[in-house]
Amino acid sequence: MKAALLEAPHKMTVGGQPDPELRPGEVIVDVATSAICGTDVSIWAGKMPANIPVIPGHECTGTVARLGEGVTRLALGDRVVLNPVTACGVCHYCMRALTNLCLNGGLRGREVPGTFAELIAVKETEAYRIPDNVGFAAATNFVGLYTVVYSQRKAPYIPGGSVAVIGQGSSGLLHTQLAKVSGASLVIAVTRSKWKLEMAQKLGADEIVPAGECDPVERVRELTGGLGADVVIETAGTNQTMVQAYEMVRPGGAILQFGIGPAEVGGIPAQAYYFKDISVIGSRAGLAEDFDRSIALVASGQIDLALIVTHYFPLDDIQKGFEFIEGGGDGGTLRGVVRIGEKG
Repeated sequence: MKAALLEAPHKMTVGGQPDPELRPGEVIVDVATSAICGTDVSIWAGKMPANIPVIPGHECTGTVARLGEGVTRLALGDRVVLNPVTACGVCHYCMRALTNLCLNGGLRGREVPGTFAELIAVKETEAYRIPDNVGFAAATNFVGLYTVVYSQRKAPYIPGGSVAVIGQGSSGLLHTQLAKVSGASLVIAVTRSKWKLEMAQKLGADEIVPAGECDPVERVRELTGGLGADVVIETAGTNQTMVQAYEMVRPGGAILQFGIGPAEVGGIPAQAYYFKDISVIGSRAGLAEDFDRSIALVASGQIDLALIVTHYFPLDDIQKGFEFIEGGGDGGTLRGVVRIGEKG
């Protein structure tokens, strides 16, 4: 099969690789598309440790092409999205249905071979059927959406509350949509990019805050009667925006720390835990039930995935695609998708 291979930081080549072995309980998926997300770029750039050399990629859709012995849940020809996280099924956390915290698992394209390849073998429990009316490229966003669904169901106050979403990249836009769908009375989108704010409005934001033109903390307070937001969802993962979240949340409110921030963050007001009596909630990946919920939300038309895909790259040009995304794109970039199969 043809696949991309990350040989060293910033060095990716495309060529022949052995076809994956099909084991009992597994399926072979004919890959259609695999998206380039921020984690992929961090691995490619050497900013995140990985088992290099490795086939990168983890946000993947495709068609079931072969069935292993004992497979009953899937059928040949099923259109699927893949869980990016592998789990052992027997450790302390897996036995408690917390597979996202598996002690022996990993991320495709980091600890185990990934999805920038024509074929991939996965457990049948790691593939989820996607609606027929959702294209393969758009459906790569299910991987982001399931993490968003997982994180928001851990947060209090969203139904009927005020929610500020810092950052309106692909994850931030999904958070904005889901918060509104989940019954938030006021959804405030915060980012420096004007065109992303316009997209946030299109996808359900009630108010927009252009962070480059005003003090976003003061503006959010103004929009919430001087109190601050009930829930602040931080998706940008920068030192500045993480500190802003503490200043933007109301006393007694909650911060959902979704963005993967730097190793150390300076300026966090530690006494806010006491004086503001706030909750700070972490979030890592998601669970099987969150894929089911995500697929139902999209199938019912409540969440739009297609608008978030803005750029496409063929597998042969994947190195250029990564360079483009790492460089910030062209000023109108949200999400790049690599087309691999004929139907991608």
